[in-house]
Amino acid sequence: MEKNNTTPVQESGQSAYRGNNKDRMASKIRTIRFILLSTILYLITHSIGRWFVPEGDAAPGLYTAMIWVMCFITGAAQFFLWRRITVKWIKWATAIAYTILMVVLLRAGGFYGYGGSTLLGFKFSVTIMPLWGFAIEACFTSFLRWYGSLIKRIFRLESVNSLVFLLCMIIPAALVVLLIMGSYRLTGSLSSQGADIQQYLDEGEINHNSDHREPVRQYDRLFNDLNDIQLEAARRNGLKNPITTTEAETDRHLVHISPNQYYDVQKLTHSVPYLVPKAAKLLEDMGRAFQDSLFNRGYNRGHRFTVTSVLRTQETVRQLRKTNVNSTENSCHCYGTTFDISYFTYSTPDVGKKASVDKMRQILYQVAYDMKKQGRCYVKYEKKQTCLHITVR
Repeated sequence: MEKNNTTPVQESGQSAYRGNNKDRMASKIRTIRFILLSTILYLITHSIGRWFVPEGDAAPGLYTAMIWVMCFITGAAQFFLWRRITVKWIKWATAIAYTILMVVLLRAGGFYGYGGSTLLGFKFSVTIMPLWGFAIEACFTSFLRWYGSLIKRIFRLESVNSLVFLLCMIIPAALVVLLIMGSYRLTGSLSSQGADIQQYLDEGEINHNSDHREPVRQYDRLFNDLNDIQLEAARRNGLKNPITTTEAETDRHLVHISPNQYYDVQKLTHSVPYLVPKAAKLLEDMGRAFQDSLFNRGYNRGHRFTVTSVLRTQETVRQLRKTNVNSTENSCHCYGTTFDISYFTYSTPDVGKKASVDKMRQILYQVAYDMKKQGRCYVKYEKKQTCLHITVR
């Protein structure tokens, strides 16, 4: 009989070696599964986010990198920490708490405010991303066991080493890959709906109007109300006498003019932002009509014209005369009834369909023309100052 020359010490060493190999192999498998989980989370999150990006737009690279980091951290937390919790209700309570904590941190970090509604799809997909991860981690192992048992029963297999079993087990992975590839082909497929959602969130309405040609008019000839006519209306509707800047700031009969949703006000150097109430109302109505007209032509709201000159006080008139000898101390601007609107300078919305400068100029002309026809104002087309000089009637 042969003797076994293996000593107990050798057997112990071999057993420890095999145990270490198994531990290393198990560690590698866990790492691969963790990376795979994080990658799947990123692909699903990124795919959903891309569906609603409007045509011509894209998520910034830094933004997508941030999403990948969040998926990586979430995958690590779910795979290495969450899966170790054995009590079921504690496990899911932890999942809900993690999701809420992530939303709070994202909100505090400005994630939801960045990019406006253009990145709405990404904000939604990132918010639900932990739920996908917890569901995958909770169901993946159980699904594989159920699916493997089903394959063995269907094909009456006795061993998992069968080629049929291996091929059938690859099918779910192939379907996941095809689904992800297909979802990337859907980039922008919901962009029209995404644009509608963005406009509804930004403006409270959805615009499906179409643009059309504007009527051809010679506005430089139509807007020919001379200074004498405007000065008479200014004296009748405005301040009785020119005032100082300090008096303008404290005069209860004047309305302060500032940039708002209907118009912009440039930095004023030779006037102060005050008008009589009637003129302030005219300016606001023109701004509202300007936006409505563009909206009726299929453009987003948020377009604004720019006011370049308002009330001239005694100080600003003296300052203006130093640089413009042709300026007069008896200007319509001195009565708080007159304002200038640039026909070259406009503000456009951050998202949605934007109008060209030429389109906005044509709309501004039409709005001023309509107000003039309604008897609400006088208008003078200023070529040198590139503005419309408007006095309330």
